Amino acid sequence: MSVTVHTLKVSRLLLKNYNYLIVDDHSRDAVLIDPAWELDTLENAIKEHQAVLTAVLVTHSHFDHANLCGTLAKRWRVPAFMNRIEIDYYNYHCDGLTPIDSEEPFYCGTLRVMPHFTPGHTKGGICYQLEDALFTGDTLFIEGCGICSGRGADPYAMFDSLQTLKRRLPETTRIFPGHSFGQPCGKPFSFLLTDNIYLQFERADPFVAFRMRKHQDKAKWFRFQ
Repeated sequence: MSVTVHTLKVSRLLLKNYNYLIVDDHSRDAVLIDPAWELDTLENAIKEHQAVLTAVLVTHSHFDHANLCGTLAKRWRVPAFMNRIEIDYYNYHCDGLTPIDSEEPFYCGTLRVMPHFTPGHTKGGICYQLEDALFTGDTLFIEGCGICSGRGADPYAMFDSLQTLKRRLPETTRIFPGHSFGQPCGKPFSFLLTDNIYLQFERADPFVAFRMRKHQDKAKWFRFQ
């Protein structure tokens, strides 16, 4: 099976997100990851690429990643997948909501999806792997990792999640985050292992001290490349 990742740039006010449409090149089955803000942009992309939406995949429940998941699930009569821990902890609801209970792979039409539980930014954050592409939401950016403040966030859990990804991912894995702070999406994991400072820590306490430092990055907007 061969898939193509279509990167969709969407925004509202100062918030800029990457949404992703992943299409099986043969069957045209597709999934949307973290749909937000611009419904017409997403619907037009599905039509342009002659895709058939089989599921919505949500990395976490923050509004800028999930505000269209129920709308699309209802319009296309497909499931909207999210980690059960995230659903239960934040009492999240939307049309088509379907909990993920384990890291076992599952299929959305012909697309094989491998979930990786990655708490830290939120209680039940999750990354999705399709072939050699990993979609990381706000867990891992090309330039850093997600903030660990707010209800359910935990910098120690974030450290463990990043260490898990370091153990599991081939260096050729392409990383597709929910936001950019300057670098283009789709960089190989080998680039992050060298250039992303949050992947350099081998012990939790120094990582947490650095992640939670008083001057931690508080960008008011996220950039597109």
